[in-house]
Amino acid sequence: MLALQGTHISKSSDFSLQALDELVGLAQRLKVLDASTTPIPPLLQGKVMAPLFFENSSRTFCSFVAAMQKLSGGVVELNLDRSSIAKGESLDDTIRTVAASSDVVVIRHPDATVFESVTKISSQPLINAGNGTGEHPTQALLDILTMASELAKGEASSSPTAHLCGKVVALVGDLKNGRTVHSLAKALTNFSGIVFYLVAPPGLEMPVVIINELEGKGFKVVQFKTLSPEIMKDVNVVYMTRVQKERFATLVEFEAVRGTYTLTPELLEYAKPAGDMIVMHPLPRNEEIPVEVDKDPRAKYFEQMRYGLYARMALLLAVLGRTEGLEK
Repeated sequence: MLALQGTHISKSSDFSLQALDELVGLAQRLKVLDASTTPIPPLLQGKVMAPLFFENSSRTFCSFVAAMQKLSGGVVELNLDRSSIAKGESLDDTIRTVAASSDVVVIRHPDATVFESVTKISSQPLINAGNGTGEHPTQALLDILTMASELAKGEASSSPTAHLCGKVVALVGDLKNGRTVHSLAKALTNFSGIVFYLVAPPGLEMPVVIINELEGKGFKVVQFKTLSPEIMKDVNVVYMTRVQKERFATLVEFEAVRGTYTLTPELLEYAKPAGDMIVMHPLPRNEEIPVEVDKDPRAKYFEQMRYGLYARMALLLAVLGRTEGLEK
């Protein structure tokens, strides 16, 4: 984690295998500590985070703010509607402004190209909280944490993430526009033997550049157009995503693919038992996972949401260099 101190987190490839192992281990310790009667050390006391969200957010925004507060740090929140952006201030100058008043800036923006450009002008570390259809690296981190924590619980391994090697992962839905699946697929290349099942309707397939990257690193990639019982029998993780209405040029285009996939209780009857298989979703969900699935012991998307708090706590500690006392 020392390599992350003071750095920008722009994409999931910023996390090496060692960093993922250490971040997952730290997040798991924070989760245990948070559930105990022992207070969480005020390791970020005196530090300030500035969240800049140019797109709507519930889970990412709330978990970053809560993560900072649980570690006794402060949050300076800029109301974009009342900021100098309304007066025509450029994004670069806004970044300079909030960086001057904080120690770390968390930014979400609808333009996939913006994040890399603003890293060149920020005086403080920037964390990418989602850049359009590009990436969402902190979602990938919490997804890895969820998989490592919920698959094969109690299984002995040499590291917190070692047992992820060789797992079969199905990424389902809008794989073209889904920044969560882009980042997760890249992050999973840290683990040998992962098999990728990519399930998407025509026109919403995973970008070729990402498929080429996976295959170029020696990973098996199989593409499907339907979510079938045969797929369910194989997978250890089924990662459902919504078709993102906001990414379509017209309502007609959206309606043509809306509701293509629904993970029903009937489909789950073909899946592996709890412990060997989990259902994930970055949320928000629409019709792709009905509420009837929520009570299935393999449904882990609400736990996944909670893991986001501890993943972001661990990352903030690493980026701000305040992990002392929490080392393994």
